[in-house]
Amino acid sequence: MKAVFIVYNQGMTGEVFEALESLGVRGFTQWESVRGRGSETGEPRMGTHTWPSLNNALMSIVTEEEAHQLLEKVKELNKEMPEQGIKAFSWKVDGMV
Repeated sequence: MKAVFIVYNQGMTGEVFEALESLGVRGFTQWESVRGRGSETGEPRMGTHTWPSLNNALMSIVTEEEAHQLLEKVKELNKEMPEQGIKAFSWKVDGMV
């Protein structure tokens, strides 16, 4: 199993949910109004007057194949909408209860 953590501009929520649905990924946890800045070219998203945008974050525990497919979907979204900003990370899950 793999954990996939996705951070994205709030404006991309629909596209992220469509990606999950297209892969049959049902379970996830979402955090709304996440603040931060991309590591390479991202603008700060702080929910302030100066930097009004915010991010959302989502984590799903999926199979290794689903994780690979989800990372590919995120890569596609980033190419389609590079100004919006989206990043995904995955790591091994040793156990679940």
